Amino acid sequence: MRFRRGTKVEVLTRKEVPSGSWRRAEIIGGNDHNYTVRYDGDMGGFEEASVEKVPWKAIRPCPPSVDVLEDWVPGDVVEVFHNFSWKMATVLKMLGWNYLLVRLLGSAIELKVGKHDVRARLCWQDGEWIVIGKASSKCEDLRLRLPSSQKNNAPLQKGDTIIRRQIKD
Repeated sequence: MRFRRGTKVEVLTRKEVPSGSWRRAEIIGGNDHNYTVRYDGDMGGFEEASVEKVPWKAIRPCPPSVDVLEDWVPGDVVEVFHNFSWKMATVLKMLGWNYLLVRLLGSAIELKVGKHDVRARLCWQDGEWIVIGKASSKCEDLRLRLPSSQKNNAPLQKGDTIIRRQIKD
């Protein structure tokens, strides 16, 4: 996939956790093989750390907005927003209505996170988003097509859902 200057993307990095994390960035230049990106947020005030050259395989478009799920249960694998990036974590338990206790995958770090800092695991594959695992109750996965005319940051419309597979009980 080719990205233009100014496009908002997510960049895969393995600097913080072994399972990797996705950090939001903007394309500021590049070609079909490598791109220069400027990361969103502040990583401790180091200007050099906010711009980086990365291979195209470590970049994906920003995912669409998906509804906040309320029914996470212990054992669910999710993505949590922590230190300016989305990291995979396992839900340990619910803490009331608005918080979850999670453990980052490949780490002993446990975090208390708000439900708005949790999303289903997402994968960009063949030009469409795949929600991995729990997309909604009784759902194994959900594929979302982002039309080429739609902006990367725009929420999905109801008709954008193209495949939903039911779990066999």
